[in-house]
Amino acid sequence: MTRPKNGELQLKYLEKEEVYRLFRAIPADNLRDRLLFDLIYRHGLRRTEAAMMRKDWIHGSRIWIQRVKNSISQEYNLHPTSEKILKLYLTQRGDDANPFLFVSRESRVGHPISEGLIYHLFRKYAEKAGILPEKRFVHVLRHSIAVHLLNAGWDISDVQDWLGHRDIRNTSIYGKISNKRREMQFQKLLKSKEIANTLSGV
Repeated sequence: MTRPKNGELQLKYLEKEEVYRLFRAIPADNLRDRLLFDLIYRHGLRRTEAAMMRKDWIHGSRIWIQRVKNSISQEYNLHPTSEKILKLYLTQRGDDANPFLFVSRESRVGHPISEGLIYHLFRKYAEKAGILPEKRFVHVLRHSIAVHLLNAGWDISDVQDWLGHRDIRNTSIYGKISNKRREMQFQKLLKSKEIANTLSGV
């Protein structure tokens, strides 16, 4: 987020088409990176949260996410696409002894992928996808899923729960960006028979 001269926060996020472009920039056979950024996007993960994920936090079609920054840790449903990539990735990895979900050739034995490498990979794919330089930071995916969920009609409290925010004020900033849900609710209002017609009797 940046704060311009007028004092209002300007939150950077990717439009849906930009997310498509980002994932098209990741080689189809690079299952680790596809899963890594799929989970970061779908669950609004911070780099630390993605790096610390462990294989034994996966239970069928659910995954435990350990949040940081005093956020709420909890178990989430896996999106079918995430689950599909996950199964392929784990099959490709084989039954190695490293307990962490994401590793690299540079990782020390028993250690996860580094946050620095996650940062480097995102910038590489974002540049390849033609994403604007000011949006080439991993946290933009967390902002993006929040806005996209609101655009999909989720209530602000549902987005709060999904991102693990302890304080809904941290979620409300996204509501200032997305007005699609407001428009959807207005259309429902127009069709509702529960709202008084002030023209009655006129």
